[in-house]
Amino acid sequence: MRRFRDQSGQAVVEMALVLPILVLFIFGIISYGLYVNAVDTVQQAARLGVRAAALGDTMGCPGDSAETELGNGQPATVYGVVDDQLNNNKALSPTSGGNPLPVISYAAVIGNQSNSQANDILMTVAYAYHPVIPIPGLLPSTVEIAETYQMMVETAPASNAVTAIEPTGSPYDESTQWTQPTPPSSNVSYLVQPDGCPA
Repeated sequence: MRRFRDQSGQAVVEMALVLPILVLFIFGIISYGLYVNAVDTVQQAARLGVRAAALGDTMGCPGDSAETELGNGQPATVYGVVDDQLNNNKALSPTSGGNPLPVISYAAVIGNQSNSQANDILMTVAYAYHPVIPIPGLLPSTVEIAETYQMMVETAPASNAVTAIEPTGSPYDESTQWTQPTPPSSNVSYLVQPDGCPA
């Protein structure tokens, strides 16, 4: 009987030592899985955004909703498409304190000097992701996820929707490191936001 009590006491001690490590390991796997899902969502948002820009959609403002615009018979904006995709992932929110966050670093039309019919759109989407459980050395408390895509222009943007001068301020964020690759400095124009976007 005494030997049985010793073994059960040993099992309790072993469980008390192993359980916290096991729980941390499981939550670490879950946290890293959510991060991978966030990267995939940002990639998809960048793909859809550059596609919208290639089809001639205007830049729009942070917080635009493609579904609302299409429901009202208005053309979607690049920001509407990008923000809708980010909002589809419940772990991501392109807002801060109720205000929409600028997540497009830049959207540039790059000219092909030998063939003006082969212009490209180059766009970077960047998002500051906060993991559920940070993992020291692997997943810090804030991770910048940035994705850049390039696509051939199918419908040229309207002349008043682009500028040759690199825009600054919201909804752009060219001052950060998440503007790689940088667009060329010649034969390039940038999609511009309309007046009245939140600052």
